Parts: sequence; C-alpha cells; structure tokens
Amino acid sequence: MQALLLKELNLFFKILSLQTSGFDVTSALPTIVKLLALSDVFIKRVAGEIITILAQNNPEMVLLATNTLVQDCKDVNPVVRSLGLRLLGSLQSNLVVEMLNAAVIQGLDDNSQHVRRCAALASAHLHRVSPTMVTEGGIWDSLYGHLNDSDSSTVASCLCALEEIFTGEKGIVISNKLGLYLINSFFSHTPTVQRFILQFLLKHSPRTKSLVFDQLNLLDDCLSKSHSLTNALCTMELFSHVTSDLPKVLTKVYITSWECIKMHLARERDEEMVAAVIDYLSRTNFPSSVLEQDYSKFCCREDDAQFLMKQKIKILCKLITVDNADSILNEFVLIARRLDLETVKEMVWSVAAASSLKPEINSLCVDFVKKLFQIGVVGITECVLEVLSSVTFSDESHWPQLAEVIQNNFSEIESTNGQLSLLQLIKSYGEYMDNAPKILEHILDQLNEEKSESPKPNKVLKICLLEAMVKVCLYNPAKIQPLLGNLMEECISDESRNVRDQAMFLYGYLLSKARVKNSTLIC
Repeated sequence: MQALLLKELNLFFKILSLQTSGFDVTSALPTIVKLLALSDVFIKRVAGEIITILAQNNPEMVLLATNTLVQDCKDVNPVVRSLGLRLLGSLQSNLVVEMLNAAVIQGLDDNSQHVRRCAALASAHLHRVSPTMVTEGGIWDSLYGHLNDSDSSTVASCLCALEEIFTGEKGIVISNKLGLYLINSFFSHTPTVQRFILQFLLKHSPRTKSLVFDQLNLLDDCLSKSHSLTNALCTMELFSHVTSDLPKVLTKVYITSWECIKMHLARERDEEMVAAVIDYLSRTNFPSSVLEQDYSKFCCREDDAQFLMKQKIKILCKLITVDNADSILNEFVLIARRLDLETVKEMVWSVAAASSLKPEINSLCVDFVKKLFQIGVVGITECVLEVLSSVTFSDESHWPQLAEVIQNNFSEIESTNGQLSLLQLIKSYGEYMDNAPKILEHILDQLNEEKSESPKPNKVLKICLLEAMVKVCLYNPAKIQPLLGNLMEECISDESRNVRDQAMFLYGYLLSKARVKNSTLIC
C-alpha cells in the first residue's frame, strides 16, 4: 500500500513538473480523474488540485470529476465531504453550477462544522460563476442565518462569503440588529474570529449616542484588557470610528488603548509585529500627546534589527518636544554607529523636519548635528552634510556654530556626493567659514588628481566648485582669485558645452559685480 502511494505521488510530481515547464499534460487527465475516486484523502486532494488547474479547457473531464466530487459530498467522512465541496467550487465551470448549488445548500446544514465552513466559502465560488443562483436561490439568506452558528470559523466564513457576494453593493450590510448581535456574541468567538468581526463592525454606524455608548460598554474589556495586541488595535479602530463626533470620548479611547498597547509591546518578542505597530502609530491619526510621556518605550535596544530601529526613529522624531528633545537626540547619537547610512540620512532628515515645525528645539538640533560630526565616521559625516545642504533654520545665528564644525571635518570628505553637499553649504553659508578658500583648494586638488587618473572628471562637481569659488570671491577675493582664475579659464575651454556656458555666465556675473563695485567707489 505504501509503495502504491509513493508511485502515485511520483506520478503527480512528474505531471506538475511537466506542466510547469510548459508541456501539454491534458492526456494524463483521465488517469488523474480515476485517482480522484480513491479513498485516500491526500491522493484525492492532490488529484483535485491538478484537475482544477488543467480541466478548464476539458469539459468532458470536468463532468467526470464532478460525478466523483458529488459522491464525495455525500460521504460519511466529514473530511471527504469538505474536500469535495472545496474542489467542486474550485472548478469554476458552468457545467457544475446545479450540482454545486445543491452541494452548498446541503453542506450549510451539515452536522460537521468543517463542512459548513467549506460550504460557506464554496457559495462565494458559486457566486462568481452564477450570481443569480446565490442571490435568488436563498443561499445568501442561509449565510445570514449561520452568523449565529456555534462554530466561530463558520461565522467568519459566512461573513467573508457575504462580503464577496455583495461586493457590487459595497459589501455586507451591518444593520443595528446584526451589529448588536455580533457585539453581544463577540466574546464567545476565538481571537482570530473576533478580529474579523471587529473589521466588519466598521461598516456599522450606530444611529444614536445611546447605541454608541452601549457598543462601547460591551466591548470595553476588549479595548482595555485584551490578551491580543491585534485585537486591541482593531477595537481601537472601531471605537475611533464610532466616536469620531465625540472628541472627549475619542481622547479617552486613545488613552485607554495606549495603556493596553504599551503592555503588549513590552512583552512582544516578534520584531516584525513591534515594527508594524509602531508604523501604524506613526502613520495614523493617533495623537502624539498620548505617547509623548512614554517616549522611552520606543528607545532602541542593543539587539534591535535595522528595520525596527528605523521605525522607532520615525516615531521618536514625531514625539520630540522641548522637554524630551535632549534625551531623544542623545539616543540617536548613541545608535548612529549601528545604523546603515541610509537610515542615518533618514534620521537626520526627520530631526530637521521636526526642528522646522518646532523652532524652540533648533538649538538642541544644532548640538545633535555637532555630536554626529564628533563621532568621526566618514559615512555619517557625509550623510549629515547632505541633509544640511537642504536645511533652513528659522534663526540664522545657528550657522556660525555649524560652520566651525564643518571646517574641522572637511578633510574627511572623499565621495562626490559629500563634496557636492559641502560645496552647496559653502555657496549658501560660506561667509561663516574662514577656511572656505582652503576647503575649495582641497577639493580642486582632488579634482585635478582625478583628472590625471581619468580624462573625464566629474562635470557636475566641476561646475559646483566654480560656483562656490565665485560666491567666496565676492567677500574674500584675495585668497580665492588665483584658484578661481585657473579654474575659470579651464572651464571656459572645456569640451562640454554645459560647462562652458555655465562658466561664461559666471564670468559675466563677476564682471557685472565688479562694475557695480567700481561705480560705487567713484561715486
């Protein structure tokens, strides 16, 4: 018997391999249909799956398989009955509509809860093939009747089937009566089915405030004492939906739900789950004021994965206030070495964004940037420079402090992106940098070295360097003129038209500035 089973499994494997490779294996269907009639449940299941894949263009094989599956739906073994229902629904053929309809009606009244579940799901398959058979034949009414089934999974299956059947009408309608029934029977279901019910209850909007508070009172334990983190979140979604017009009650909902979420996060060991919850709190309208006092709950651990630290950084930036900014920013400095460079860049961007929204923490953000420079890691320094080149402080007095730190670390910058960011900062705030000519000379030397190694140096860097020199020349001409003259001459004769045009424009700009200055002196 064991040898026969192995032989049949090998046959299935070969058929599936050939079919996956693009071969036509329809000639094997008669043999597979015969195997479908065997008593072994596993063989039936594999044979049925193959038939559902291959039998779409073979109506004769569909009819042969249907006869066997109809007999399976009447088998004494509930596992065989449920498998027959599932496979019959999967055939998706007009030839099986009548038989599938009869099997679904019979299955919904079956003594086995597993068969009832499969019958409910099969009704959705039937609706795809013949919508009128379900809507006019009374199956949908039977599905509604089974929402009071003693088996939780059957209730969930009926809800999902009704949702698909009434997709054209925006899904299942949750009336006041049905909504109240689902809430009253809520705690009799398993946690998984409770989540289904909570999602469907979002379709229900109580008409009066008394109904709203009745619903809140009945589900209060699920919000405050839930043993499942996902259930607590789903309940919070439902409560925020029904109390959207009651701001004071909504605030209490958020406070209560956070106490429950906080408890679960402390003992949750699945990092992906923690990251998902934090991402949810960051993206939704969950009020920051509720989370601010517990910001330390989002501090990174030594063994946290990169994706989790990324989510924690995102929400901590959202929670920054004058009172906790120093602690949060020090936390960022401590973990900076453990982050990949892309995450470091996102962290600095987020801090800069928070600083622009809350000018009162600008000085603390400047100290944070200075501490990142002091770490001494080239990659981190370049990331900070790239962000700073696009940052605007409400108070310009912070730039002299930053300029001093930048001048002390310019020799570490080696990448093209880092040099471009440094040049952008010199163009914008070079007047605060006493060593700006020295920095430009250092970059020019590196550009000349690159030119000696490669006949085609970076054109963008070359233009940006020329622009920075022109800007510095306006307020420190003595130190920059020799460098500027050589680079200007080189750019004007460059083979690239873009470089030549930019150089000619800057040359004309300098001449106009010089004429204005001379005319001012004459006057």
